[in-house]
Amino acid sequence: MTFYTSLVAAMLLLSGIYQLAYAEPVFSSRKFQMPDGISAAVEIVHRDNKSSGGFSTLWVSPDCESLITISDYSQSSKRGDLNRSAWFEAKILYDEAGNLNGVNYIRSGQLMDMDGKTVPGAVEAMAWDGQGFLIAFDNRGQIYRYAGSSPSGDVFANKPVVAYEGENLAVGNAGLESLAVLPDGRVFALWEKDKWNDQAVAWLMSEQQIQTFTYEAEANPGGATTLADGSLLVLERQFYSIFSGIQVRLVQLGQEMLSGSNTVLKGKVLFDVKSMSLDNFEGLSACRKDNRQLVFAITDNNGDWDGSQGTLLMMIELE
Repeated sequence: MTFYTSLVAAMLLLSGIYQLAYAEPVFSSRKFQMPDGISAAVEIVHRDNKSSGGFSTLWVSPDCESLITISDYSQSSKRGDLNRSAWFEAKILYDEAGNLNGVNYIRSGQLMDMDGKTVPGAVEAMAWDGQGFLIAFDNRGQIYRYAGSSPSGDVFANKPVVAYEGENLAVGNAGLESLAVLPDGRVFALWEKDKWNDQAVAWLMSEQQIQTFTYEAEANPGGATTLADGSLLVLERQFYSIFSGIQVRLVQLGQEMLSGSNTVLKGKVLFDVKSMSLDNFEGLSACRKDNRQLVFAITDNNGDWDGSQGTLLMMIELE
């Protein structure tokens, strides 16, 4: 690092908005074989589990060229000095056929809370609403907005404000896991369901009100995104059995279902796979590339302290 870049980095650090743009890559990637129905997947290999991992959110740029994900690490209080609530920006790589082939780390930084301190964890969902990144947590009913004019990691240098606030419906580790912005500007938020219940609480939020719906879930909601036609896509996942592995479902909710007259949301299943190759998918984001509707999902490896979980990024092309 030259004297000039060292000076700039020091000035940014003192101003409280330092981002790790000059650091060596904290992760790399390699191809990963997935079951039929998944176009392509890669495994993200962490240099150090304390520095990166636990990716619970995903935002992919509209042109499918880059992504941002955030680590939660809210359940790792006994692991010492962890890089909690760190955001990571990466470039998405494709092969000649246009399928996911890898990711290249670009930079990373920390999410700051309203008091200027690092967010202590529990970040579970993110979405861009045109005014900034909305961030949801699994242990509170507040949804933050990090304001900005264009979506990038630079937005997280700003202190957040509370954009929406509802009742905290978290039960244990079952929290607010999914955010998506509809074409009309309303925000869809979905809580995880209680393990003894097949229903989850969904919110449709505007500046004027929060409408409450019941979402019929077979597995546990883990993420949501908006497709190009304005419909919603919900990611569900659960451990199915020691013989079948993890179940992952993608459920589509049409715009007509999100009217004020409906109280129960039950969507169309587009994808339903059980496999030992799957893992704890939580982040979901959609984009369009070469007139193809692509959907990306990422797993939370919960730190992978015992070597039993990985960080997977998969791509599915919807017809």
